[in-house]
Amino acid sequence: MLTGSIGRRRVVSLGLILMMLTTLTLVQTSPARAGVTGGCAGSADFAMDSVGAYDPSFDTRGNPIIVPKTEGETVTWEGSVPGSNLDFSGVVEVRIGPAYIEVADWGFPNFDGSNPEDLSSDTGQYDMEEFWSAIPSGRNVVQGIYQARAAHDASGVSCAADFFVKFDGNPLQSPIVLGLLVVLLALLILLFRAGRVRAGAVGRVKGRIVSAIIAGLLLGFVFAILLQQFGIWPLDNLSFFGLPLLMLLIAILIAVRAPFGGGRSATGRA
Repeated sequence: MLTGSIGRRRVVSLGLILMMLTTLTLVQTSPARAGVTGGCAGSADFAMDSVGAYDPSFDTRGNPIIVPKTEGETVTWEGSVPGSNLDFSGVVEVRIGPAYIEVADWGFPNFDGSNPEDLSSDTGQYDMEEFWSAIPSGRNVVQGIYQARAAHDASGVSCAADFFVKFDGNPLQSPIVLGLLVVLLALLILLFRAGRVRAGAVGRVKGRIVSAIIAGLLLGFVFAILLQQFGIWPLDNLSFFGLPLLMLLIAILIAVRAPFGGGRSATGRA
């Protein structure tokens, strides 16, 4: 009886700790809408995009910039800064959970961008084939929705932007998604086994707690990546930390209750 009480307190304490950690991640999630600070302005328009030029006012998680994968796609871009643009540098980064991964830069590692005439605006075209050629099997590998940020700093200006980008295409053509679906099936089987009563189980935990913890955590990460790959939610703090913690709590509850049948429990003899 004492052993069962201690086990119950441990499970409840673990649950409370995980709930507090989940709450902390909720206050650090990504912004719901894109934004630009510092007075810079710009636009980007895909040649085959019927929506028109990018505008931060309509760029949200639910309505991100759609990047087409058609061959021969070009992007017409323009930008301007509100001050002196000498010695400039900049960077573009994509968010993966709590971290940002650099995908492009200019004028780095020092402020040494060449602009002797101090031009404050420019326009041009970018061939998307340059982007896809840098990624092996890129059109099938790069899928889903991403949160990104960009920054441009110069002698008289400092600008930053947050935005959401979604790559067009069928996620089921991605080897990453297909692999995750196989892993998902294996983890669901592991969680099912963890939720079966162990023969001769004693105490409050009737199932396999270790298997449940492993399955729960990994299922959370798999769900987070699948949501991102299917363009439903980017990998931000909420999905990267919140989903694994939520699935861990659910898995622990399944292991404690063991609702999927199995061997005869000896709880009554404890």
